[in-house]
Amino acid sequence: MSIIAHSVGPRHRPGQARRLVSRWWFWAVLAAVVLILACVAWVGARGLQVKSHLDAAQAQVGQLKSQVAAQKFSGLNATLTKIQTHSAAALELTNDPIWRMAESVPVLGQNFTAVRELAGITDEVVNKAITPLVSVAATLDPASFAPVNGAISLKPFTDAIPAVAQANTELGVATKAVNRIDTGGTISQLGAAKVKLAGLLASVVPVMKTANDILPLIPPLMGADAPRRYVVMFRNNAESRALGGTALSFALVTVDNGQIRLTSTVPAGGGNFAHYRSPVIPVPDGVEELDDGTFGTFIANATVRPDFASAGKITYQMWKQQFGEAVDGVLSIDPVALSYILRATTPIPLASGGSLTGDTLVPLLLNEVYQRYSTKNIVVDNAAQDAVYGEAVASTFARLSSGPLDSKVLMAAVVQGATEHRLQFWSAHADEQAQLVATGFDGGLPKSDATTDRVGVYFQDNVGSKLNFYLYQTVRLGQAVCRADGRESYRVGADLASTVPANAAKSLSVSILGNWKLEKLKPGQQRMYVMVYAPPGSQITGATVDGVPVALKSLHDEAYPVAKVTVIVNPGQTLNVSIDITAAKPGKKDLDAQVTPMVHNTPIVKNDPPLDCATVPVK
Repeated sequence: MSIIAHSVGPRHRPGQARRLVSRWWFWAVLAAVVLILACVAWVGARGLQVKSHLDAAQAQVGQLKSQVAAQKFSGLNATLTKIQTHSAAALELTNDPIWRMAESVPVLGQNFTAVRELAGITDEVVNKAITPLVSVAATLDPASFAPVNGAISLKPFTDAIPAVAQANTELGVATKAVNRIDTGGTISQLGAAKVKLAGLLASVVPVMKTANDILPLIPPLMGADAPRRYVVMFRNNAESRALGGTALSFALVTVDNGQIRLTSTVPAGGGNFAHYRSPVIPVPDGVEELDDGTFGTFIANATVRPDFASAGKITYQMWKQQFGEAVDGVLSIDPVALSYILRATTPIPLASGGSLTGDTLVPLLLNEVYQRYSTKNIVVDNAAQDAVYGEAVASTFARLSSGPLDSKVLMAAVVQGATEHRLQFWSAHADEQAQLVATGFDGGLPKSDATTDRVGVYFQDNVGSKLNFYLYQTVRLGQAVCRADGRESYRVGADLASTVPANAAKSLSVSILGNWKLEKLKPGQQRMYVMVYAPPGSQITGATVDGVPVALKSLHDEAYPVAKVTVIVNPGQTLNVSIDITAAKPGKKDLDAQVTPMVHNTPIVKNDPPLDCATVPVK
């Protein structure tokens, strides 16, 4: 039996291979394959270069932000040059014909399109937003804000307005463009790059929008168009009001093209301002019952409502009726904010003894002056105390007008004071005030938004004392979903700790102890109102003091439900007030608080410990 062997597959004669390599189409196909591979390698290599340049540009943008934050303006142009070099290189690498061809390749092409769009947006931001800002950054050096011979130059502000406006517009355009980039189906690195660029823009856009809104206001506010006259209100935190402190002292300031002059200082007492039987401005709905009829009837109580527009309007009207002069606005500052500002200069000597510094101003004006002038003759003591206040205001103003000043420290102090609501402004010009409201610089009631519910926690002395110098506060916020309808339960707590000495009757002056006999209290007791403004639409469901439930009246301030609790804090005692609130709508939100600026800053502690639903009132 013979076995026949069979081979598998087609058989080629030796000559066939030679004929194949001699065919033109073989070489054409091979050339096409090689060309495609070369293009892929070319585009891939350029893609890596693009990524490297974009990463470097973003890193330098971070460096630029750090330099601005540190006020190192001399190095801005060098950093900008590096950013421009990297962004331009990334854009150029994505604009050649081969790259465009790669974008048309199914599936893979979308990656190349996304890279080109990211490079283009980065370059646009660099050239149309960052570059003009850097060009004016040096002119906005804090040193340019310091008064020279009592005047602040307005030129840096006016020069910066067009550049800030352009940057604000371009950043808005860039943000929309980034959001339109389709990274679905692309490699994960591109999605991450898009998120990184979007995050970078998101961190800058709100700041730039605020700058664009506020910057054009500064020249007219500083008298660029016509002289301005402002009342400056000094709030005394040792006797708290919901907005901050009692308005016990005032000054009139004139501003003409940046030139600032202190015209006069006027204490609230001593018959300088009238008491009114009815409020001098319309009373917001619910406020008359909430504030027991004190709203708008005496200038010292202009701050009983925690809304600076109300305080500004009351001060404006009372000043006008008392002195026959309509001012352009009201600026408010408390001694704590003033102490921040005094960090920027050397000690200021006082004829009445001692000196003012960032460390000595608060204890002097809020405590020591009341101990120093204590003859038990209230009229004599008040006059002496007012004289020290007047000298402190005039001396501080003179120093701020003529220096020496550390401009960096000064700017940081102003920002800190404004952030803590210790420095506030109201404009009598409707268009300017509307702009302040739009930017959130109006010192208004707490505003909730789509992601955060904000409550107001406000403290108010009810003795007529200066004992709040010895008070420390902590606000505690807790939240949990405890209801079947999905509405969150909020708990707003306030710890009040008194450091009043046990021998207060002997160790503290009459001015500090206040009207304790008339109010039927013991010396050193602090009777306080604790008010919690709940978000509009929410419901206040209960209150406790040191864990014991207390009854609440149904109160409101316009759309805000308000809980008002009266407590007495004994010397050395710490007590807790707790208010329970049910959110207006189902859904998870952050919870935050706006708090009365007191002598001592108030820490806000969140979810420590977490809210226990078993302790929440059911309503």
